[in-house]
Amino acid sequence: MGTIKILIDEFNDLKPVLQEHIEFNEELLPHVYFGECNEFFINYINEDKPQVLQRLFSVFEIMATQGNDDVVNILCVTILERLGDDRKVLNTARKYMGKETRELSDETEKGWGRY
Repeated sequence: MGTIKILIDEFNDLKPVLQEHIEFNEELLPHVYFGECNEFFINYINEDKPQVLQRLFSVFEIMATQGNDDVVNILCVTILERLGDDRKVLNTARKYMGKETRELSDETEKGWGRY
């Protein structure tokens, strides 16, 4: 999956997570892999380092704008739903979201009745 390559090129600490994931599952399960990355994403957001978050949310915006339906589904269901579980995390994340990512996040939050 191209998105995963972009992600691990930007964030080397996610490469071992991918390797362990494939070894354990004997295949790539994208929703599961991104779910395993969520705690890294949340840590990045809690650290609130603008350069790191700009890179992260650039990847998310690529997923939102260039990804097929499966990639957009991963972004919404696996990543954005998790970010919305914590209002503080979501508020920080929203500062870095691109237009399409923010729209998907808003739709996700409305769907959960949290917006």
